[in-house]
Amino acid sequence: MTEEQRNIAELFVAEKSIALYRLPFSDEFTVVVQDRRKATSETDGFVMMPFAESEAHPTVVISPDRIINCKFRVEENLYHTEKEIENVVLPDECYNSAFEKFSKALNDGIFEKLVLSRCEKIQTEKSDAFNSFLRACAAYPRMMVYLAKTPTTGIWLGCTPEILLSGEKSHYRTVALAGTMPAADKDIRDLAWSEKNKEEQAVVASYIRSRLSALASVIEEEGPYTSKAGNLVHLKSEFHFSPKPSCSLGDIISSLHPTPAVCGLPKDEALAFILKNEGYDRSYYSGIVGMLDFSGTTNLYVNLRCVNLSEGIAYAGGGLLRQSDVQSEWNETEEKLKTIKKIL
Repeated sequence: MTEEQRNIAELFVAEKSIALYRLPFSDEFTVVVQDRRKATSETDGFVMMPFAESEAHPTVVISPDRIINCKFRVEENLYHTEKEIENVVLPDECYNSAFEKFSKALNDGIFEKLVLSRCEKIQTEKSDAFNSFLRACAAYPRMMVYLAKTPTTGIWLGCTPEILLSGEKSHYRTVALAGTMPAADKDIRDLAWSEKNKEEQAVVASYIRSRLSALASVIEEEGPYTSKAGNLVHLKSEFHFSPKPSCSLGDIISSLHPTPAVCGLPKDEALAFILKNEGYDRSYYSGIVGMLDFSGTTNLYVNLRCVNLSEGIAYAGGGLLRQSDVQSEWNETEEKLKTIKKIL
């Protein structure tokens, strides 16, 4: 660890509201420090928005009273991989019960898609949060990596591949990211996707396409193509668009969030169903994290592959269609949990 990084590690411990983030493929990370006592939801800054806003989990913004940019250098032995022992883990009772409810609602034709997630208690060390952040930066160069702390949210660490919104004023970008399988040793362009994965991605892309048609005057679409994210690959489509003059940044965010990649369709009904039947509180998992700037550049991501370090809880989920199988979906969440477990 460099002297500059040691200073930032000490700053993270000392400050009440602070966030560190590294954008994909960048060789530096940014530190956002709020000198005021309490993070608010009224200004530009590093945002943490929950899956569903509540009194317990409000949207919090860490105002950028101080911004520090730090070069990131991958140090030898900072991160290394070991051969994993493959063990078949069976779904637990809570997941099985929720899956049955979700599957019935899908087969009854109430929903086109639903996303079922779960959480897992894991061993964490809050004192090692900064080192875990550095390990994630080294391990996952294609992802947005963040570490954030506020009195309201506690300490969260995540490495997410999914852009919700990136750009400024006249040009923004968003993605449809869905469909998941383990990354193979061969060229990812040669991977064959199942019909279930292709349908799941198409549902998300169709939703974003329809939402943008009401918000944007110019829309360009690219994909779907296979995109690697850590030990997994996904199907991805990119959308570039110019918002209509009457469309605000807040309008775009509220229209897109939560996307079918973390919620379901129809959106409002799926959200209500998940809150009632999933069996636990997602908190800030599958919400929004990143820099929000109403007059400059915004980089917001869906909060996937994340862990609440204050409580030692990691999160993962997967999209369900009518043909989904409980063991396959559980296995997908197991693979996603490995992403965060490997760097703790």
